[in-house]
Amino acid sequence: MTPRLTPNPWVAGSRSNAEARLRLFCFPYAGGGASIYRDWTAALPPVVEVYPVQLPGRQSRLHELPFTRMSLLVPELVEGLQPYLDRPFAFWGHSMGALISFELARHLSHENRPGPLHLFVSGYRAPQLPRLEPPIHQLPEEAFIHELHRLNGTPDAVLQNRELMRLLDR
Repeated sequence: MTPRLTPNPWVAGSRSNAEARLRLFCFPYAGGGASIYRDWTAALPPVVEVYPVQLPGRQSRLHELPFTRMSLLVPELVEGLQPYLDRPFAFWGHSMGALISFELARHLSHENRPGPLHLFVSGYRAPQLPRLEPPIHQLPEEAFIHELHRLNGTPDAVLQNRELMRLLDR
């Protein structure tokens, strides 16, 4: 078993790997947590260290307030991930995680810091393209739940549980 790096709330479940040549930081979708990447280490070659990013307000950080502005989140991420940026790295993000990883890469570039060798994204349009649909996060509760149901990404049991929906409030 390989040893864990110094505990850091921003990375969850990562293990140091002497064979690794690349660190892959994985950013989850809105409302998702780092655990969605728990099986990636076993699925990738040993030359890749997987570092699932845990955002405040999710899973093990549920007691922390989530960020509501990207401009506040990104500098905190830079600070939190800095100890892990000492070897080549890449970013992977899905949906909101795609936007976070893009903004993080751009921030590192603007500060003339080493950036990711690769930026992998899915489930989000390029930031410079206009939205085709209005955002749903500010809809009234019933309309918001209807849209989540329409998008088919949230189990019905979650959407029907008012207490759980309040816990996951936007």
